[in-house]
Amino acid sequence: MIRKPFLLAAALLPLWSSEAMAGTEAGIGHITVVVNLVILVGAVASLTVAFRLLGLVKGGALARGWQLWVISFGVLTLGQIIVLAEKLHLLATSFDIAGLCYLATVVLWFFGLMQTRKVLG
Repeated sequence: MIRKPFLLAAALLPLWSSEAMAGTEAGIGHITVVVNLVILVGAVASLTVAFRLLGLVKGGALARGWQLWVISFGVLTLGQIIVLAEKLHLLATSFDIAGLCYLATVVLWFFGLMQTRKVLG
């Protein structure tokens, strides 16, 4: 279990060079893209774990809170995909959709925590 973060770091280490720090011709820094990829991987992993935990509660009292957590990690994943698409010039948006996704994520996290607190407290 501890090996996975080290393997990820070892795989990303070649990107952490002076050339990557300087950026590319298009103005996209490799480091920012790598950080966004790590965030995307973390969001997908969190979504997977939250979905499995939602399956464990099976409609119990904690299910509503975990539903909000699953939705929030899904929105976070979507926002991160949008950020990466914009940085790689695959998508151009007229306003900050990713910022709205992040705001929705935080709001859903808050309501998920409040729902869990209501059930447990």
